[in-house]
Amino acid sequence: MTRIDETTVVIIGAGPVGLFLANELGYRGVDYILVEQGEGKVWFPAGENFFSRTMEHLRRWGIADELRYGDGFPQDMPRNMGFCTSLGGKPLALFTGTSNSDAPKADPYSPEGGFFYPKKAFDPALRAAAERRGGDLRYQTKLDSFTQSDGHVDCTVTGPDGQCYVVRGKWLAACDGGRSAVRKALDIRFVGTFGEGYNFATYFRCRGLADRIDAMFGHRMAQVHTLKDERRAYLTSVDGAGEWRLSVYAKEVEQLDPAEVVRSVIGEDLDFEVIQAQPWSGHRVVAERYREGRAFILGDAAHLRWPKGGFGANTGFGDAVDFGWKVAAVSEGWAPEALLDTYEAERRPIAIRNTNEAANNRVLDQMVEPDPILDEESEAGDAARSAMRERLFALRLREFVTPGIQLGHRYRASPIVVEDGSLEGPDDHMVYIPTTRPGSRAPHFEFADGRSILDDYGHGYTLVVTEDSTGADAFAQAGNALGIPVRVVHYRDKDLRSLYECAFVLVRPDGHVCWRGDLLPDRPEDIWTTVSGRRLAPSAKSTIKTKELS
Repeated sequence: MTRIDETTVVIIGAGPVGLFLANELGYRGVDYILVEQGEGKVWFPAGENFFSRTMEHLRRWGIADELRYGDGFPQDMPRNMGFCTSLGGKPLALFTGTSNSDAPKADPYSPEGGFFYPKKAFDPALRAAAERRGGDLRYQTKLDSFTQSDGHVDCTVTGPDGQCYVVRGKWLAACDGGRSAVRKALDIRFVGTFGEGYNFATYFRCRGLADRIDAMFGHRMAQVHTLKDERRAYLTSVDGAGEWRLSVYAKEVEQLDPAEVVRSVIGEDLDFEVIQAQPWSGHRVVAERYREGRAFILGDAAHLRWPKGGFGANTGFGDAVDFGWKVAAVSEGWAPEALLDTYEAERRPIAIRNTNEAANNRVLDQMVEPDPILDEESEAGDAARSAMRERLFALRLREFVTPGIQLGHRYRASPIVVEDGSLEGPDDHMVYIPTTRPGSRAPHFEFADGRSILDDYGHGYTLVVTEDSTGADAFAQAGNALGIPVRVVHYRDKDLRSLYECAFVLVRPDGHVCWRGDLLPDRPEDIWTTVSGRRLAPSAKSTIKTKELS
């Protein structure tokens, strides 16, 4: 008899997005089984730039400080980014950043601020947090095939002992990366442009390199870009000490000699050790759809982009949170299965927006061209360096200053958001304007005791009341009568009233505003049936034959 292990969600893949989803589901009390064919080791560290919004989710789970002050990266090291002609040449521009420990104080729009941490430390921290919550994470377990029915998904897997069995879940969440076997089995295509450019990256260890770079710029540096030649080599500190990642542009997918590449960039006199190397390509693609029956795709399985701005993993984390609170609502019985249809409606436009912005950053980077005069000790050289500095700030600063991307994403025209007809502000990736316009992230507000209003959000809906009024409890009770979890918080602070713009602001479990107004509606049930998805058409049933994975 075939063994069958049952759960609510089967997560495929224990990369950062899969682990993020595991934590989100654990936070919401949704049981899951995570299946990962590897052992959990991070072979090539990349994607160390985590957004303030990502950190707000970690704060909600109670682990933000654990990572912020962890030992994966020096907490007092600022995230300074620089440009130079070469490591032995002339510095051209410095974009100053904050350290992990200073980020919460430096960001006026978030209680957390951004975070810089290597994937080789970030992923294990997420894994440990999920396991502490009792998560069922199964490493060295391979997904062989899956079959959908109207009520569940059966995943046939092979465990580390070579035994085959079935993991049965109500839902399948594919977080298995850009080459997602699940997406391919579902016949979901990527739409966009593949191979817009090629690169070669090397992960190496060099103890003296940090001192040389820091001396060149007069600051501790987290990343340095060079203009020596068309390869445009750039170096990123992996651990704030002796480990580095080096990327160069290439003309095609090619396996270069990593030692030769490193030596050509850092010079002849420093000893180094190559740890890992690989070619990679930059794409601009988003999946044509995010769901097929009971199977959903998240993260790189749903979108691939240039790593210009750190939009990749952070966009995937947003996918995990959106899917997570909705599957919890359905599992708890206060929302219909049709609510899960809004996952694609809300997250796919964000992926398109962020993927295009990353591609724009790459185009702007291509407009910065090497020039031998930049190394000259002459008036002409001085003038050229001054002009290049202005050009770099005009073209490249936008990659490193992204509050609009991080906090300003909005769920436009979402079927579970009640529009109020207000004028929508500009969607500028470099500028964040706090607003409670429906679909937006509810703004951070710091109280006198240092607490953030964001700490009121997470479990169920929160009705923020900023004026003396009656009727709030009756509005909440109308939601409770439908089984919807609602709490009411009253604040009498004129600054909060100004920031939140309305007397009543309804915030979803994911921290986004879904309704607001200065007057409560005469028929509160109309609001509740909309925001909970009860007005949506029933989800289409899908029965799919067994999908064998290659």
